[in-house]
Amino acid sequence: MGQQIIAKLLPLLEKVTWPETAVATEQGRQSYFVGLEKVDASSGNPNQLVASLKTFIAGNSQPFAFAGVAYALIAAAREKDGSYAAAGLEAAADWLGKAQDLEADVLEINMLEGLLYVVNGRLQDARTVLDYLHELSPSDYQLYRIEVAYWQAKDDLEQTVHWFEQAAEVADTVPQRLAMRGQLADFYFQHKMWAEAKEAYQEALHFDNSNALLWHKLSVVHWQLQDIEEAEKCNQQTLRLKDFPAARQLEETIKKKKSEGGVWGKLFGGD
Repeated sequence: MGQQIIAKLLPLLEKVTWPETAVATEQGRQSYFVGLEKVDASSGNPNQLVASLKTFIAGNSQPFAFAGVAYALIAAAREKDGSYAAAGLEAAADWLGKAQDLEADVLEINMLEGLLYVVNGRLQDARTVLDYLHELSPSDYQLYRIEVAYWQAKDDLEQTVHWFEQAAEVADTVPQRLAMRGQLADFYFQHKMWAEAKEAYQEALHFDNSNALLWHKLSVVHWQLQDIEEAEKCNQQTLRLKDFPAARQLEETIKKKKSEGGVWGKLFGGD
């Protein structure tokens, strides 16, 4: 998946008309942050990644546009198994280097160096960069998000949760705060921490009640907790908001279990 997307994106970048302004500007900075959020919301979708590239370019600032490309390439390089396509990371490093050649001391750009070290498995180098950047900006949402990635790479659950919470606290916008709450819930889900996931999804839904995917995940969590009635309620709410195969599959599983009665089975790899 990652390798295929990278193979499509790299030739496209050769055809782009880049901004003429070779310095970091406030307009470029604002477009950069909007583009970062678009990348985060893309889930690797090529069309959405291209849309994020257009946003970076629209800021009319080469350093921020180049750094934005680097961030998009990191996201695009991610494979389904969590690994990264080497060609994507190499290209990301090249584009980040271009941005830093133009502006060597912009924190919002330099933090991507720490992220690149994380995804390349160079955690000691990442730690050095992150510690330095914390001295420059003690409270920064984007930097805290890279801390999340760092501690996830180290398999440190306690620190990962801590930095998720810190990022949510210093978030500049409501969407950023919602994103952190949702990602923390997903983190609990992935680690089969069902009680914590339930609480986190419920908190996320308090602020984003029309999010069908959150309702679906909460339904699965209730199933894992063997609360079939709540699982069914959340599943019905999911389908009222959006009809998609995974929700229909869960609906059928719940119906089958209710008709059978008896002991609970496993669903979605749960324990």
